[in-house]
Amino acid sequence: MKVTPNFVDNKQHQQNIIIELIGVLLAFVVSYALSSFFNVSDHFYEWAQQYEKTSDIDELIFALLGFLLALMWFAKRRINESRKLILYNHSLLQRLLQIQEDERKSIAQHLHDDLGQYLNAIKAHTSLLIDDANNDAALFAAQRISSSADHAYNTTRRMMHSLRPVALDELGLSAAIEHMIDTWKVNANSSLNSHEKIDVNTQKNTEYRLEITGDIDGLPENTNIAIFRIVQEALTNIAKHAQATLIQVVIKNADTILNITVQDNGIGFDVNQKTTDNHKQACYGLLGIAERVEALAGTLHIVSIPAQGTAIAVEIKQLTLNK
Repeated sequence: MKVTPNFVDNKQHQQNIIIELIGVLLAFVVSYALSSFFNVSDHFYEWAQQYEKTSDIDELIFALLGFLLALMWFAKRRINESRKLILYNHSLLQRLLQIQEDERKSIAQHLHDDLGQYLNAIKAHTSLLIDDANNDAALFAAQRISSSADHAYNTTRRMMHSLRPVALDELGLSAAIEHMIDTWKVNANSSLNSHEKIDVNTQKNTEYRLEITGDIDGLPENTNIAIFRIVQEALTNIAKHAQATLIQVVIKNADTILNITVQDNGIGFDVNQKTTDNHKQACYGLLGIAERVEALAGTLHIVSIPAQGTAIAVEIKQLTLNK
């Protein structure tokens, strides 16, 4: 089934609007038919005649009509205010995501400048100890320190790439996504933060496919980051929950409309199910995608069939390249 960012069926929502509109028209027709059958207007006129001398009850209909028009004006004003609030919320969401990315960039920079340099220094010092070690115990300890420094450096490097992909800044969006897919092919765990654990053994036989059509480089920085994070979060969600053997990422940019599709052949899920912890965690990941799609004023559709797989489709309109 298809869902919007708040996990409501978009197609079903449109159908509900049509059904409710038909219901309004039916209510009008039924009311008119019943009024004609029971001669409501005649009875109302006879009843109003009794109070004609003290009050103009027969003018009540026109007063109600005026009240209805005023109520429609009031509703229109509230709808316009709601639209303004939605636009304001979009701008706040964009600002929040921008602050988040700035913090990630700052943390990645500190990791590179401070922790990375200290780890390299430790590595250099242990190399000297290994060369000058006089006994096996000292040599073994120096080798262990060197190995731990390598492990810490690689972990830090993965964290830096997760916080702020270097390829995105240096090479552009398409190259950054290609690099991310290649990284997933080598190691499904390398695109995640260090605290996120995935059973890599279940990902060893997973095939990744990437197709990019059209020019996606030269988009605004905020858009680049959002698109990159959407694909990254989708891959992370699939790796953690889908148990898929085939993952396809298709990105098409044509006529200022960008379409992103991330599809897998995994176990799928029921979007209406809210009982298992695994399903809740998957929904949290999808909500992260939904927030970024909403910030870009795009649309999100999720088609998932249990035991057959899931497809995440994003459409972003009115994209312009920076020439």
